[in-house]
Amino acid sequence: DVVAKMNAERVSEGKRPKEVKTAILLPVSTAIGTSSFISKMKAELLEENTLDAVFTLPNEIFYPGASASACCMVFTLGKPHVNADGTVNKTFFGYFKEDGHKKKKNLGRIEQFDKDNNSIWKQIEEQWLDLYRNKTVEDGLSAMQAVAGDDEWLCEAYMKTDYSKLCEADFQRTLNNY
Repeated sequence: DVVAKMNAERVSEGKRPKEVKTAILLPVSTAIGTSSFISKMKAELLEENTLDAVFTLPNEIFYPGASASACCMVFTLGKPHVNADGTVNKTFFGYFKEDGHKKKKNLGRIEQFDKDNNSIWKQIEEQWLDLYRNKTVEDGLSAMQAVAGDDEWLCEAYMKTDYSKLCEADFQRTLNNY
């Protein structure tokens, strides 16, 4: 709302509107948000702002302390999601659940290293940034989709599953759990 007011003032002075990038951490439930209230809020948000990306974050990312599932939404404030010609900007969705950290009792989430003492997180971070910067669609990790306020804003709704990573042990584990 502050950016919208600022831009209205700038336009009245004959200046170009400003665009500001912002990232917000939110509970996953706000991205799913199919209730009429949340859908209305999401639609209103897209009137003056573009949803650039939504990243589904690792489970228990705030451990210890909170166990809520979280996502990160990236917006360009001051740039409407729907363009003047009626086309809708596509949004990048990342399913970034595995970040190379492991939960340790009394220590929280601990970064892991490979056999050569290289950070697993650094390798994963490079892959995530490359996918996002290049808006690359990769099965099991990312998707691009045009969305509106009444749509789900999570990668899980749009990405294709990468079946190449499944093995017989996964099948057996699922059977045993059942």
